[in-house]
Amino acid sequence: MALVAYVPQLQTEPGRVMADTKTYLTIDPGRLLSRAWSMWDPHLANGVVTHQNIGYLWPMGPWFWVLDHLGSPMWVAQRLWFGTIIAAAAYGVVWLLRTFEWDGPEVWVAALVYALSPYLLSVGQRISVLLLPFAALPWMIGLVARGLRSGGWRHPAAFALLVATVGSVNLTSLVLAGLGPVLYLLWAVSVRQARPRAAVALSARIGALTVLVNAWWLAGLWVQSGYGIDILRYTETARVVSLASTAVEVLRGLGYWFFYGGDKLGLWMEPARGYAEDLRLLGLSLLFPLVALTGAAVARFRERSFFLVLLVVGTLVSVGAHPWDDPTALGRAVESVLDSDRGLALRSLPRALPLVALAVAVLVAAAVAVLARRRPRLRWGAVALVMLAAVVNLPPLWQRALVPENLARDEALPSYWVEAARALDAQGSATRVLEVPGLDFATYRWGNTVDPVLPGLMDRPDLYRELIPYATPPSADLLVALDHRLQERTAEPGQLAAIARLMSVGSVVARGDTQWERYSTPRPRLVWQALSTEPGLDPPVGFGPRLANDAARRATQFDELFLQTPATKDEPPPVGIFGVQNAQEILRLQSAAAPIVVAGSGDGLVDAAAAGLLDGTELIRYTASTPDPAAVRASAGTDGVLLVTDSNRRRGQRWTTLRATAGFTMEAGTDLLAKDLTDNPLDVFGTSGDAARTVAVHRGGVHANATGYGNPFYFTPELRPANAIDGDPLTAWRTNAFLDARGQRLELRFDAPTRAGHLVLLQPITEARNRSITRVRLRFDDGAPLDVDLHEASNRLPGERIDFETRTFQQRSIEILADSAGVHDSYADLASEGFAEVMVGDEN
Repeated sequence: MALVAYVPQLQTEPGRVMADTKTYLTIDPGRLLSRAWSMWDPHLANGVVTHQNIGYLWPMGPWFWVLDHLGSPMWVAQRLWFGTIIAAAAYGVVWLLRTFEWDGPEVWVAALVYALSPYLLSVGQRISVLLLPFAALPWMIGLVARGLRSGGWRHPAAFALLVATVGSVNLTSLVLAGLGPVLYLLWAVSVRQARPRAAVALSARIGALTVLVNAWWLAGLWVQSGYGIDILRYTETARVVSLASTAVEVLRGLGYWFFYGGDKLGLWMEPARGYAEDLRLLGLSLLFPLVALTGAAVARFRERSFFLVLLVVGTLVSVGAHPWDDPTALGRAVESVLDSDRGLALRSLPRALPLVALAVAVLVAAAVAVLARRRPRLRWGAVALVMLAAVVNLPPLWQRALVPENLARDEALPSYWVEAARALDAQGSATRVLEVPGLDFATYRWGNTVDPVLPGLMDRPDLYRELIPYATPPSADLLVALDHRLQERTAEPGQLAAIARLMSVGSVVARGDTQWERYSTPRPRLVWQALSTEPGLDPPVGFGPRLANDAARRATQFDELFLQTPATKDEPPPVGIFGVQNAQEILRLQSAAAPIVVAGSGDGLVDAAAAGLLDGTELIRYTASTPDPAAVRASAGTDGVLLVTDSNRRRGQRWTTLRATAGFTMEAGTDLLAKDLTDNPLDVFGTSGDAARTVAVHRGGVHANATGYGNPFYFTPELRPANAIDGDPLTAWRTNAFLDARGQRLELRFDAPTRAGHLVLLQPITEARNRSITRVRLRFDDGAPLDVDLHEASNRLPGERIDFETRTFQQRSIEILADSAGVHDSYADLASEGFAEVMVGDEN
């Protein structure tokens, strides 16, 4: 088993490090550990209450720290880490089955099938720490089984120590894997393998010791939940997680959404293509659950019913609310839980997959055991065949591809980053470093690290924008406002330097070696040009060779920005440092006599800097940073300045991209007709209502709303519902690009009852579309629906007239029932659709 676990690992991509879990573990594990003990980290994001860093104190941080001090290359430490997870999972199964009094080679069949489950790839190639509960599951069940037999405190103590080893970084994975020992306890009582009193006593011992031993990281979760940003709101939604968790994929050992994703340069997980397109691999991966079900039917052993329960419960939990838009009765119940604030923490239900994998492995071994009893001469052949199939079912293992190219880099970082970090550290820690532009994830031309490398190379506080916000909402909002203008190329001279001073930034670092085309972030040459002409910044100091940073061939962007960039312009260095003139220190004293009181969000501060109203050296009293805005305004006194902006708007906000993150400004008290799980605005102003917000006011006696607009990835305010009633055929309400548009609805609400007998529908006419609406459902107030077919006339001026019985109504809705594209498995290439104008009667 050790050969299978370690040898393929050490033969895979020598010298190459994978972007796994936390990049800083392989850059400088000692620096990471020195920061992990504290829930407050002043080195990142203007200071941040950390989310999961405390969990790296054990075991992952010490693992890399020890091997680093022993002189091991980090790539070797990483391979040994992954191999140890495989070995621990395998030997855990062996120990569990020995506990259940199994013997013979079938034990090793179960061990290998479980340890080499495709679940290893589903999360392990990007976040291997999530595999720790997978490796611990058979051990946890075995400890419970032995604890029921022997009583006492030894096995509960071992259980608590095991939980401390495998659960400190991700509670969700631990809880879902922890269903295994809970189910065993219930099963043992139900089949009279254990007395209820013994089960209760064991549960009490395990619970008490587990809480005690794990209090160090549980306290960290409590601190973060109370004082940190609600990070779960800004990561993947429960709907996204459920998209791929079909029963078939779960039984194959897959089903985790991230495994199937990709971007412009390819899949996030390269092995996903084989499991989706190779019919041989598809058939083999389905063969294991089929054999397992056969084993469940023909085998006779004491714990058979337990593993059946494990299989069924694990499958049901992993499938969760799939399909989200049309769930089963059980799925609706799960969906209602996941849709709550507390339930969102359990949204990654496919992490219950270890339950399924363990049940499948044991039941496959049971099938082999039955065959061995009935045909003894076939025993060793069957054992060898199944074990070989388990290896073949994990192609990256024997193809030496467990380190995918799109997640790899050379162990030695580019020397220019190391030199730049030393130069920045040499300037002291009185001010921060600001890295620009923001990146969805850190992907460099020389490799993918996911996390930016600079924080792992220096001790100076670092500030940069990522896809997910950190720090307090007002602080994160200000950083988003600043970086958004760099992303959209709308920054004005003076903005960057002024806000940099306000955030105590002393050095601005231009990242010129990023793989900018992957997420459509700003192009290094244009960023360098903007920073070089930014007033308030010193001339730059460059590090590294000035080489062209061109887009990868498959993502070449020959567009207006390419044409605007002078061909003779010098290439920027891969790293450039711009000093901030008159930089303000992090810890400083300022007079409170004449503050600038700002009523508005980060956008208001950035725009004020552009207008020359502040240069970052003033004392700012910020309504977004206090629970009592009135007191802040009063603090201005007679010498202060009150600056009121319109930037606190009632609008949506998404975190799926760094660009186009804000929705259109809505009317007071209005939300979209359907809940958008991706819409999670930062709570910058606490509980302030519409009286303190900028809202839209629609005149003309009619108001438009809709179930959605644009596309699911980024906001497009230019496609807002009001465009359908603005009298301009060149604007339009459009919705559900890349999605099925059936069920999307536009609703018009009139201030006064309206009487009409016809309406005119005009679909968008300003650009080519690859689908158009062919059938709609009209509803007037709460009356009976009227289904209508649309023809080609609706696609050209003046639109298609639809006559109906004259009636009086105050609300009317138009629901899309069908379009010319029809029903597809994927709508990835389909544009949005909607209406440019909806005219009721003779007036709009």
